[in-house]
Amino acid sequence: MIGIVGGGISGLVLALELRRLGVEVTVWEAANVPGGVMRSERHGDLVLEMGPQRARLSGPFRQLVESVGLTEDLVTAPTDLPLYVYHRGRLRRAPLSFSQAVTTNLLPWWAKARVLVEPFTTGPRADERVGPFLRRKFGGAAYRALLGPLYGGLYASDPDRMPVKHALQRTLVELGVRRSILWRMLRSAGQAAESPPCSFREGLGSLPMAIADQLGGSIRLNAPVQTLRRMADGWEVAVDGADVVRAETVVLACPSSAAARLLGGAYPAAAARLSALRYNRLALVYLKSEARLRGLGYQVAFGESLETRGVTWNGSLFGRSGLYTAYLGGMKTPELPGWDDDRIGAIASKEFEVATGYRAETVHVSRTSIPAWDETWDGLMGAEWPPNLHICSNYTARPGILGRITEAKRLAATLS
Repeated sequence: MIGIVGGGISGLVLALELRRLGVEVTVWEAANVPGGVMRSERHGDLVLEMGPQRARLSGPFRQLVESVGLTEDLVTAPTDLPLYVYHRGRLRRAPLSFSQAVTTNLLPWWAKARVLVEPFTTGPRADERVGPFLRRKFGGAAYRALLGPLYGGLYASDPDRMPVKHALQRTLVELGVRRSILWRMLRSAGQAAESPPCSFREGLGSLPMAIADQLGGSIRLNAPVQTLRRMADGWEVAVDGADVVRAETVVLACPSSAAARLLGGAYPAAAARLSALRYNRLALVYLKSEARLRGLGYQVAFGESLETRGVTWNGSLFGRSGLYTAYLGGMKTPELPGWDDDRIGAIASKEFEVATGYRAETVHVSRTSIPAWDETWDGLMGAEWPPNLHICSNYTARPGILGRITEAKRLAATLS
């Protein structure tokens, strides 16, 4: 039997795939609902996403949705929605195609000319960080106005503290980028329509719930794992309120802090590597506005005086009745998520009006944490884990929902 600690999307997809391959599996989830950060809540007539706001309907995601019977609940966004950047006092359209790159007012002509030099620049250098790499490839103006906010926003991080070798390098490899990012972007410009942004009628949390239903008795909720003990033929897993369970192999699909706690007694060196990983805390502010803005949302360019990092336009994406989700905190202002809800909500509402010209009221404030993929990830290089123990989580491979699905399936094939 394979035991999986953690019922987020990584652990759930891994368990589902192992079951499909005929392997006995048990998932222990400490919370009373599955999904981890991939969770949705209803507030009145609005569906709020507590973590990721959308997925991409790529091949692996579509296959997973079909396998758990959620196809009829899918909601897809229009494929032509623009993305904006708040820069120099107004929202400006981000160039997502060659024609837009020529006409955009986000960058001056000389910055556009500098971007065209990118194919003649070299790939990542040893130990180069994402910020210097992107500035070297595309120039400082394009970095500050577009690339830095977009890439840093994915992780709520500062790209100047993110080594290329950790998060970005594997993304470039998987995208088939050998030297020129710009050339690869132009070649794949038409592919976005094939994988539109998507969600479900009741939010992305519908997916982990559907997977859990498929797993049935193989997943146990309200079941925090207390200790792991290495045995000659596997592991003893002590679960709160239950008997000790024997597993041939254990997979830690939980946050790094939880994994470190479970390994700390017998494997202090491995636990120390996991404990050192930095997570960025974000405040998510759900706003309702009479504005009928059409687009994916906007990011805030580097150097602007706003606390807001970006805003997703949920209403435009999935018809969620004037809903907008703002992100504040992260590495930009790490102390902000510790402020009280009223203060955070007031900042988000005021800055939404500054950026869009429309008033908004705060519906709800929540918080989440995202792996920073900064210099602390150096500690995982060369790490050796105990025998018959694996880690499958959002801090060990390419981030994002697609990355989680891909890694879980890859590990399932190895373990079967």
